[in-house]
Amino acid sequence: MSKIDQIVLGTADLRDVPETARLLDRFRAGSGRAIDLANVYADGEAQRAVGRWLRGSGADVTLYAKGCHPPYCSPSLVEKEVDKARSDVGVERLDVFMLHRDDTSLPASAFGDALLTQVERGAIAGFGVSNWTLDRFAELREALDGDATRLVSFSNHFSLVEMVEPTWPGTLGMSTADLAALDALDVTPIAWASLAAGYVAGRGDRSWDSPENEERRRRAQQLAKERGATATTVALAYVLNQPVRVLAAVGTRSEAHLDDLLDAATLPLDAGDVAWLSGRAER
Repeated sequence: MSKIDQIVLGTADLRDVPETARLLDRFRAGSGRAIDLANVYADGEAQRAVGRWLRGSGADVTLYAKGCHPPYCSPSLVEKEVDKARSDVGVERLDVFMLHRDDTSLPASAFGDALLTQVERGAIAGFGVSNWTLDRFAELREALDGDATRLVSFSNHFSLVEMVEPTWPGTLGMSTADLAALDALDVTPIAWASLAAGYVAGRGDRSWDSPENEERRRRAQQLAKERGATATTVALAYVLNQPVRVLAAVGTRSEAHLDDLLDAATLPLDAGDVAWLSGRAER
């Protein structure tokens, strides 16, 4: 069964050029259904490019938009950040708005109140957080009380390889145990950098440079050879085939690379493959 509905196309590297529309067309033709946005991606240019494409194509996709990245990480700026995303994309309501970072000097309830206000005014349907700890997430959820159903997503890094050094200041990862905890709360985990910035495909990166990750990369490359796929496809399939449902945010500007990503939706991996790739089991 295809897991294409779990792939979220990242737009951090997209710009308002003709190639972007062709890439988005190809994603939608491959049954892609969700797009990841952020106010800080080229200061909104990526969002505006997606908005131009949406108006021209009439595509029906789910939009996950992030805002309140430092120095704008404040409850008092939530409305302004939501409105920037809505204006850039050209939509009345965002499907999900996620706080891009946390400010632990402030009570989580203050962010919760600000986000609920955006739901009430019809600017967003639901909301989530990115690069928060699970403890702070629990604090936010408790503060929302009866409105916790609007808290629908949690986005930290997750991939076949584990982040050993933050890719950017304030970024956090999540474990398989975290995924299970979120699933039990009926909250959708969204794995950003689900391909570890190309590390599995052979690119060097200090954020994932460790002997354990090197072994996982070797296994991904071995399985790719056995299955007639690429290591990229195998690594993304690993995320899509976790025991609980995980959305995988992954970006590219290449149509050929996009095809590798879409192939992951139909690459069969069973529980044994997933355990072996991570090094939790032998075969």
